Amino acid sequence: MPGFNVNPSGGGYSAQGPSNLIAARRKHRWVFATLGRGTGQFSQSELLVLQSASRPNVKFEEAEMHHNQEVAYFAGKHSWDPVTLVWYDIEQDPDISRGLYHWIETVVNMQSMAVAHPRFYKKSAALVMLDGTGQTTEQWSMMGTWPAGCNWQELDYTSTDLMNLEATMRFDRAVRSRSDGSCVQAPSPQPITPNCPQG
Repeated sequence: MPGFNVNPSGGGYSAQGPSNLIAARRKHRWVFATLGRGTGQFSQSELLVLQSASRPNVKFEEAEMHHNQEVAYFAGKHSWDPVTLVWYDIEQDPDISRGLYHWIETVVNMQSMAVAHPRFYKKSAALVMLDGTGQTTEQWSMMGTWPAGCNWQELDYTSTDLMNLEATMRFDRAVRSRSDGSCVQAPSPQPITPNCPQG
């Protein structure tokens, strides 16, 4: 049966099996290269104490066309799920609790309850995946990011676990780029030839 290509002939299945020299991306090789916050950016020291994050997830609404016994489905509007960011709650420099509170206050001033104009709090972010040498293999550019929520987590006298902080980040659009930052273009659609018997 087909398998990994472990020799020049690939065990007779070189055209069907993948090379045994391929490398998969790793869950721990990533970093936010940039993340806007109000009139500035999160500092590199703040971004380096992120514990976890998620890559963008997209979903489509489904438009339905009904006819007789069948239903045909078409792509409707698409939307992006929020990204959850979890930080270690560093208490020295950088003070992550203060940094996230500052991020929230770029949207609304908690003293005056004044809500900022979107041009002041909707910013851009760049999430990159890295290989073992630290080179970028994938980049996601997220536009219109802003903090839709922040959870400072519960306290517990019986636990010695490290504290962390969780923020929910909304964004309007994400674009996947090549490692050099250039945009990935979708291939031109090819005509579909029906494979059905001719009557």
